[in-house]
Amino acid sequence: MRCLLLTVFFLITLISNSQNSGEYPLEIPIYLSGTFGELRPNHFHAGIDIKTQGKEGVKVYSIGGGYISRIQISEGGYGKALYIKHDNGQSSVYAHLQKFSPRIEKIVKDIQYKKETYTLRVYPSSNEIRIKNNELIGLSGNTGRSFGPHLHYELRDEKDRPINPLKYKNRPVKDTISPVLLGLYYKEFTDKNILEEGAFKKIKTKKINQNLFVSDTLFLNGHVGFGVNSYDRMNNTWNKMGLTNIMTSVNGKKNFEMNLNSFSYNEWRHINTFIDYSRYKNESIRIQKLYIEKFNPLEMYDRSIGDGVIKVDKNKDELLYSIKLLDYNQNTTEVLVPIKWRQKNKFKEIEIINKDVYKIHNDSVYDLNFSNISVNIEKNTFYKDMNIQVFEENNSLFIDKDTIPLLRPITIKFNVNRYNNSFEKQLYIAKIEEKNNTAFVSNNIKDKNITAKINNLGTYSIKIDSIPPEISLMDIKNNQWISNRKKMKIKIRDSESGIKSYRGTINDNWILLEYNPLKGVLTYNFNDKVNIDKKENKLIVKIKDNVGNETVLNKVFFREIIK
Repeated sequence: MRCLLLTVFFLITLISNSQNSGEYPLEIPIYLSGTFGELRPNHFHAGIDIKTQGKEGVKVYSIGGGYISRIQISEGGYGKALYIKHDNGQSSVYAHLQKFSPRIEKIVKDIQYKKETYTLRVYPSSNEIRIKNNELIGLSGNTGRSFGPHLHYELRDEKDRPINPLKYKNRPVKDTISPVLLGLYYKEFTDKNILEEGAFKKIKTKKINQNLFVSDTLFLNGHVGFGVNSYDRMNNTWNKMGLTNIMTSVNGKKNFEMNLNSFSYNEWRHINTFIDYSRYKNESIRIQKLYIEKFNPLEMYDRSIGDGVIKVDKNKDELLYSIKLLDYNQNTTEVLVPIKWRQKNKFKEIEIINKDVYKIHNDSVYDLNFSNISVNIEKNTFYKDMNIQVFEENNSLFIDKDTIPLLRPITIKFNVNRYNNSFEKQLYIAKIEEKNNTAFVSNNIKDKNITAKINNLGTYSIKIDSIPPEISLMDIKNNQWISNRKKMKIKIRDSESGIKSYRGTINDNWILLEYNPLKGVLTYNFNDKVNIDKKENKLIVKIKDNVGNETVLNKVFFREIIK
């Protein structure tokens, strides 16, 4: 009997350790603002975004037992984030937190004060910080690159690949709304092996009912590929979210399918082969291609049924092309496209007449040298062979337009011999954005050359930043008593190269300043109790921009300490 009880106990323990709870990490009604696999700039969304009722400070719980494998705090990205390795091999991620639980917060603050840094990335050893199932691990927030209070929640498999968390939950998120069709497009090819000639053309569609559309009849000849601009909706929210599955068929025979319920991080940037990158950069719309180009390595396709390209010839009287758009709950929108054969129009060959256009073969290395600028392009920088325009003019580098995606960075180098030595430390490479706005890229200078690795094509130029950053206390005057204040906020700004670093002390003791770059605000929490011995306190904050210009704030404040 005792042996039987031990066996039952062992099996129960084994089962409990082999799976997570199936619950959500928040004890509030679950509404989403972002879904798994959703299309984001240069990557697929790796988790789900859970609404927190428009506020911060909602309790966040672990979805299973395990240990903390990573703690990360960054000014952008995930902000304050916690990574837990679970006993079943899976991992979960909780991002944009306001703060961690008291136990974890103490560990983190000890590290921050020891290293005198707000940002950090630490990897506790296995089982160093154990976490129980449904243990409080933090409070939801809006830190990092977040545009509203929410919890970004991820689930990863044993190989650390993102998987759809909704698949592992005990209850679904309410969703009875079918995906929304914004636009239907097609593109003709001169040859099946040349899948990027010409631009997508929009097709008129007629809405038959809530989830069925029919297009005008298309008259085509040869190879054709289709694309859709679509998003998903859920009940009780107006957020635009991503699709989970797209299937197409010709006369009832399936010829294309993609299923985005998991992917690997090395596939992130290949989102630019799934969408029409040029159309996205020019018009901010994401046309999702319903065919697979030969240079597309994404694993979300069922390649056994073909590449999705349709051959239209005169031997086929009429084709009925069907597109089914599905969300995670299998709500479906269908688009029907009647296709008929027509006499083929002759395509005109593209003529390259600009002397500044270079034919870049993807298996070769290129060094392009101009008067004061050089460009190095390594193998496999682009997705395929490309014609790109590159030239130097008025001390600026024009390297085509940011409508061509890159797989690898391009190295650019500016010679700055023409600048006086006194300006050298204030020089930097900037990317020229819309309306002549600039973005700092690099001030890596050596031997009279500034070098940068760029991840986007576009226009780059040398800029001079001689203006120091701006800094001011918010709502606090010099020599003011602030005994009842819980926090102190400092506004910082740099209009040229941007903020690079900041450091604050009270009575010569380093203080933890949390930086929100979207608001340009540094925040100090008086609960840290750095100034516990004196009523009079001397605050010093030093701010540096990306080329080294510095501004120092010196203020005195008074604070009554109640022990």
